[in-house]
Amino acid sequence: MLFAIKAFISLLIIVNPLDAMAGLFTLAGDRSLEERRAIARKAALAMTVILLIAVWLGELLLLLFGISLGAFQVGGGLVVLLMAIAMLYARSSALTQTSAETSEAASRDSVAIVPLAIPIMAGPGAISVAVHHSSHAGGMGGRIVLSLVVLLVGYSIWMILRKGEAINEFFGVTGINILRRVAGLILAAVGVQIIANGLIDLFPGLT
Repeated sequence: MLFAIKAFISLLIIVNPLDAMAGLFTLAGDRSLEERRAIARKAALAMTVILLIAVWLGELLLLLFGISLGAFQVGGGLVVLLMAIAMLYARSSALTQTSAETSEAASRDSVAIVPLAIPIMAGPGAISVAVHHSSHAGGMGGRIVLSLVVLLVGYSIWMILRKGEAINEFFGVTGINILRRVAGLILAAVGVQIIANGLIDLFPGLT
């Protein structure tokens, strides 16, 4: 149960629904409410599929590329830490999407898959966290539990994006920034823990 709770919190934070809401309003703010909700549903579904692939096939892909799990954890932890630092400053990380990518995406008919699902929500940080939890899931049963957690995260993101206007109105700019900073602090701790686990895998003598 503790594993599932930790995985849910870390994945929900790294997916960063606040940035996803901002991206949805920026890229589809001129569309009708029904169109925005359809985009939100498709983006949440795509994000969920990507993270499920990371849970079940992430370690296999690392093996194919000859990358050790420890090295991936250190690299992924650094990515998560950089994203957390950006959140502490109440701004979006360039690791999720650059300004040039935002401008290009604004001209597309559909923005649900790119850039909302990839890379704003299911970016390198989220994939790294999913693979990290998968490696510590403890077998098939643990991965099934983690998959259910991913589905719950996807559903939560969908609900948040559907209610984005009401959430923005309730919290306001200051409230949203406070939430982003608190989430960034938690995410920084997650990033440091992932790095520490990776270093222990690479250098067992550290224990």
